[in-house]
Amino acid sequence: MESMLDTATDTAFLRSILASPDDDAPRLVYADWLDENGDPNRAEFIRLQIRLARSPAGDPDFAELKARADDLGRTHHVEWLNQLPSWPGVHWEIFHRGFISAVRFDTPDAFFESARAVFRAAPIAEVRLHNFYWHDASRLAESRYLARVRILDLNDGNRIGSKGVEALTSSPQLANLTELKLGRNALGSPSARAIAESRHVRGLRLLKLERNDMFDDALRFLAESPQLAGLEVLDMERTRTGDDGVKALAKSKHLAHLKLLDLSHNQITDTGVLALAESRVVSEMRVLFLHTNHISDEGIEALARSESFARLERIFLRQNKITDVGATALARSSYLEHLRELHIGENRISDFAGDELRARFGSRVNLY
Repeated sequence: MESMLDTATDTAFLRSILASPDDDAPRLVYADWLDENGDPNRAEFIRLQIRLARSPAGDPDFAELKARADDLGRTHHVEWLNQLPSWPGVHWEIFHRGFISAVRFDTPDAFFESARAVFRAAPIAEVRLHNFYWHDASRLAESRYLARVRILDLNDGNRIGSKGVEALTSSPQLANLTELKLGRNALGSPSARAIAESRHVRGLRLLKLERNDMFDDALRFLAESPQLAGLEVLDMERTRTGDDGVKALAKSKHLAHLKLLDLSHNQITDTGVLALAESRVVSEMRVLFLHTNHISDEGIEALARSESFARLERIFLRQNKITDVGATALARSSYLEHLRELHIGENRISDFAGDELRARFGSRVNLY
């Protein structure tokens, strides 16, 4: 088959897809055309990825469909990438719903020089950036292409600082953003305040701020923000957060839909866990990371007896100060019926209490 960009017909299909990137119909029409013009593998791949994107939780066919889509993707990855143009410092990364949706730019120059062409070549929803500093972030905030982006990834390899975050969050181009990743960016609590006060982040579902020295004020700013009411994933690993920040989160009137919270490698004690155990903030939570803190039996007993934590599926409690008392409380909890993983190694738990945990949770508990 000729390259997707080699024929007027392919170009017309691409324009239709770019004009309605959230609509599956143009993609499925293109798949039909591919079937009729000698490329059934790409047609099947598009249909499979769309089906997977639409699949409800617990779809019994999901694993089989994904295996087939992955097999097609591995077999034809190079072939399909070669149908796309290339530029220095630009890397096509992920297929989603049948088309490349993620792109990585190695430098700010690569983005500013190639963004126009990149966004004309594929329905890009995710942008991954490297080597950005605050002045680059300020320039990025003015880019009209951000309006097309759903996932903005500045994790690792960047140092935009609070000044860069303030510039970004003042940009109306972020209105369609659903995920913002800012780990390891030399950020402080003013960055969290800028995010919390921005009028342009109401669509955020995921926020990653890990490995920045943000302290308790950052979590307080986020917890008090009505703009972040839709947040489902919050990553505050290694942010020097303590109990005051966690207590502010527990009192939040807005963050009621969190499904994953990462507070690992911080300075949280039983006081923080007690606050969460009495909070509606955790009522929809499925995954809780609290490993490598200063939590002892009192906090674990509160977690075990809290109905608020009843939906938890994965709990990470390694490297705390938990003894047999806390382990036994978990094993005898009236809740935790949905638990699929419990990581509680590197605590002070005896073999006897470990056996009780295994009797309750079986292979779902990890004591190492």
